Amino acid sequence: MNTNDSNKKLHLIDTHCHLDFPEFDVDRKKLVAVAQANGLDGIIIPGVKREGWRFIRQLSALMDGVHSALGLHPMFIHEHTEQHLHDLELALSVGPLVAVGEIGLDFQNGRADQALQEKFFHHQLHMAKDAGLPVIIHSRRAHEDVLKQLRILNFNHGGVIHAFNGDLNQAKRYEQHGFKLGVGGAITFHRAVKIRAMVQALPLEQIVMETDAPDMPPATCKGPRNTPVHIFDNFKALCSIRNETPAQIAQQTTLNAKQVFKLPD
Repeated sequence: MNTNDSNKKLHLIDTHCHLDFPEFDVDRKKLVAVAQANGLDGIIIPGVKREGWRFIRQLSALMDGVHSALGLHPMFIHEHTEQHLHDLELALSVGPLVAVGEIGLDFQNGRADQALQEKFFHHQLHMAKDAGLPVIIHSRRAHEDVLKQLRILNFNHGGVIHAFNGDLNQAKRYEQHGFKLGVGGAITFHRAVKIRAMVQALPLEQIVMETDAPDMPPATCKGPRNTPVHIFDNFKALCSIRNETPAQIAQQTTLNAKQVFKLPD
């Protein structure tokens, strides 16, 4: 982990961290304290299932700089029900939430449940639009399908495309809908030539930092899980492939996150 003194001059936001997951039950507060001491100003926790929403709200209420997003993740599509959609609609009316998410489409293992995934994605996009909230989108082998849904709904409240691995043309079309692009541990692997080249070419104004902890560990991760502290390793990798200074990258990516999620300064 890169937690040297130079990080303390920088201010970062982790726009995608599953801090509610049981992998953090033992040392959740300690990890957040270490990350914050080194310059992590904010964490967005995206919900993945109905059963986890209450705990996410509790964490956001109890921990400074931690913010809630609620959603129904496509990887758990067969665990979601119609009632969960109604519950989400009610939850959005209560607040405080910074986004609807993690929602989206995942065709990594084929398209057998495409219709069901699209139904849940469409309904959640519609709810976010009605609530005036951005969305956190999970998209695997589905960027064109996601862009189609955004176009159909004329969705312009923006959000973040988590772990973006598309091309520059898709990035530009996401930008037209107000989206930032999540950059995380994948760029720490030197063999990830394609994604590193894409991230190098993106407008800095479209990039936000993320960890996806406890998943998607960076190359520097030596333990059994990714953590919020690894945001600094992801940041260091981003700096190594960009032309801007670390201070410029930190300032702009943090501003991007604050803008899209309407976070306070």
